[in-house]
Amino acid sequence: MNGRRRFGPGVPPIDSAPELGSGALPRTALPVQGGLPRHLEAHLHRLEAGAAAMGEAVGWLPSMQEPLTDWLEATTGSGEAALRLILDPRAGILTAQLEPLPAVPRPCRLIPMRHPLEARLGDPTTGHKGLSGPWGKATLAEAQRKGGDDALLLWRDGTLAETAIATVGIEAEGVLTLPLRQGRVASLTERLDLPDWAHARGLRIEVKAVSLPSARAGVIWCMNALRGIWSATLL
Repeated sequence: MNGRRRFGPGVPPIDSAPELGSGALPRTALPVQGGLPRHLEAHLHRLEAGAAAMGEAVGWLPSMQEPLTDWLEATTGSGEAALRLILDPRAGILTAQLEPLPAVPRPCRLIPMRHPLEARLGDPTTGHKGLSGPWGKATLAEAQRKGGDDALLLWRDGTLAETAIATVGIEAEGVLTLPLRQGRVASLTERLDLPDWAHARGLRIEVKAVSLPSARAGVIWCMNALRGIWSATLL
């Protein structure tokens, strides 16, 4: 499933095959299942928060939910797809890209690596997906060159941050521990889906510093809005 469309007050009357931006812009990704986008309103709020962090107001963005949903229904029918959204708040454009849903590698092998943004640990914009630029692509490619599927990213003190594409949690003795939130991309799956998932498994969620040895001793779970929640192993 492939397709591209732009929405918003900045779109010209004739809009032909625009390219997705690659700079530091608010972005998000979500699954479309049965023609319906999962948690679309929450993803639009995520983009709006990213724009606010840039000092830009996008009061027009919530009104894009209905035309975007109509376009998805017409384009995907009752099928499934990955929907990537990029917001250019200064231009007044929301770009939507449909792609095939990505498969989760099983097993998902993680390569421990230093976080490329550790020098910006205190920068609040790092919590907004896209505002630090497309750093995850290069990090993911490096992990794959080393024989893994993703990178388990560590801060300077050796504690866990996130992976190149996901939030990470460590399960041990009935507790699912997530790394401290400072410096890592804020996760919609962590907020919207993880509580019920953990409750169904009898797990209590904690957020605190997590060491690499603790990760090796426990069960590793990765999560993002596009792929859901999946298990991983360390190389």
